[in-house]
Amino acid sequence: SKAEIGARVTDLLRLVRLEGLGERFPSQISGGQRQRVALARALAVDPKVLLLDEPFGALDANVRRDLRRWLREIHDELGITTLFVTHDQEEALDLADRVVILDQGRIVQEGTPEEVCRTPNSAFVMTFLGDANRLVGTATNGTASIAGTRFPADDVRDGAVELLARPSDLGWQTSGDGIAAKVTRVIDR
Repeated sequence: SKAEIGARVTDLLRLVRLEGLGERFPSQISGGQRQRVALARALAVDPKVLLLDEPFGALDANVRRDLRRWLREIHDELGITTLFVTHDQEEALDLADRVVILDQGRIVQEGTPEEVCRTPNSAFVMTFLGDANRLVGTATNGTASIAGTRFPADDVRDGAVELLARPSDLGWQTSGDGIAAKVTRVIDR
């Protein structure tokens, strides 16, 4: 009935935080609001699974961040299984209970955001998930040597090796043991 439809629309507008905007046309609302309307329309049929394919792709960074938080709240409130496809690693790690990383259409790692970030199983996953410094060296008899500094490398075959480290994993000092480096650029993030 019209009354049931009206009540459902009111509920969905409340859920997507657009109360009072039900009479507006798409051209009268922002891009972020249009994304929320699209989600409300998808939720109108009470789906068991929600598929979101790059839903925030055309939005600016601040709107994307706000919508991520809001979408996670919606997910937790409704408990709907959601498959969220994105190329934005930060977005995936913020929203997901489980992450599946694909390379060339094949699953290369899956797990919780914490698992894939803290124990990446390949150089691809490590570099895909964020900034990584790459240092080249040689492994011999369970020891890797990079720029004259030795590291334990028990499970590494002898030969050329790469060490990947996140910037936050590195410590800097002006003298002493370690790998000599020259700062060529600073990016303020």
